[in-house]
Amino acid sequence: MTVLGFADKTSAPANYLLPTDMEKMRKAQKLDCLHEISAKVVDAFVFQSSAEVNNIVDGVLNEEERDILQQQELTAEGRFPCRFPGCNKTFKYNGKTRRTHELSHEPPVQVEDPTLVTTSTPTCTTPPKESKPGDDVYNYNCALLTDCFLSFNFLDAIKEGDGARIMRQYKYIMLYCKADGSHSTKYALECLYQFFLVHALLSQRDSERFVWNRSVNNSGKKGTNIPSDEDTEHSNNHTKQGIRNLGPNVTEKAVQRLSHAESPTASILGHLDDSIKRLLRSGKHSTGSLERDLNELIKREVEFNIFTESEGRSYKQFSSFQRDRLANLDASSLHQWINKHKKNITWGIRAR
Repeated sequence: MTVLGFADKTSAPANYLLPTDMEKMRKAQKLDCLHEISAKVVDAFVFQSSAEVNNIVDGVLNEEERDILQQQELTAEGRFPCRFPGCNKTFKYNGKTRRTHELSHEPPVQVEDPTLVTTSTPTCTTPPKESKPGDDVYNYNCALLTDCFLSFNFLDAIKEGDGARIMRQYKYIMLYCKADGSHSTKYALECLYQFFLVHALLSQRDSERFVWNRSVNNSGKKGTNIPSDEDTEHSNNHTKQGIRNLGPNVTEKAVQRLSHAESPTASILGHLDDSIKRLLRSGKHSTGSLERDLNELIKREVEFNIFTESEGRSYKQFSSFQRDRLANLDASSLHQWINKHKKNITWGIRAR
C-alpha cells in the first residue's frame, strides 16, 4: 500500500496513474498494466539489490572456471605436476603439499594466479561494516511475500503448462532446499537429479518430453492445466468407481477390462453429459469468504506499518530474522555438492 499509494483496499493507487480508458482496453492491455504495477511491489519487497542468489551464481561460476583451469594442467594420469622446469614429481591434490614442494626449489616457483593454489575464498580486505539492529517485522513479512510469489509462480507455471518455467522454479527451489540444510536434503537431491536427467542422462527427445509433459489440459481452455499426477488420481478414482459397481463380481480380469476401458468410457460419458446439458459440480471444496480476514490483515498492516523498515523491531520467537533465505548458502560447498553427485551418477550410485 505504501509503494503504490493505496489509502484502503478499494481506493485507486496514488503513486501510479491508471489509464483513463481502462474499461475499454483489451484484456491483454489490462494485464500489461497489472504486470507493471506488480513489478513495483516485487522490486520493492521481493528482490533486494544485494540479493544473495546473484553472489551464489557468481561463486559457482568461479568454482567451475577454477576447475577448468586445474584440469588443463593435469598429467595423463590425472595428477598435478610440479611446475618447476625439469621436475617430474606429481601430486594427487592441488594443495599445500604441492605448493611446499614447489617452494623448495631454487628459485621457488612463482604462481601468478592464486586460484590454482587453493580453492578457498580469498579474504575480504575491506573493513567490516558496523552491525545495525535489524527489523524482524519487516524482514519476516518481506520473506513471506517472497515465498508466496515463488509458490504462486510455480502454480501458475503448472496451470499454463510452461515446462521451461517449471524447471526454472525447481532450480530456485533447489537452492532453498540446500540452504535449509539437513531438513530438506532429499528435496534438494530430487531437484538436482531432475537437471541431470534433462541435461545429461536423457536423450534430446526424452528430455523434451520430461520438461513439457508435466501437466494435462482436459478442458481445452487457457490456464486450466493440472499436474499429471493429479490427472492420474482422477483416472484412478474413475476406475475405483467402476470396481465398486461390480459388487461381488470383482475379478482380476474384470478389473483389467475396466482399466483398459477407462479412457473411452470417460469420453462417452462426457459427450453424453454435454448432449443432455447435465450440470456437473466442479469437485472443488467450497471455502468460506476471506473478506473479513483480509480486512483485518490490511488493518494491522497499516497499524504496524510492516512494510516500512524501522530499526529495532524484533520478534520474540523469530529473533534476528534473515530476510534472504539464501544468505547462509555457501557457493563453494554448493559447487562441491553438485560435483559429488555428478561423480555418483558416473559411478552408478544413487543417493536415495
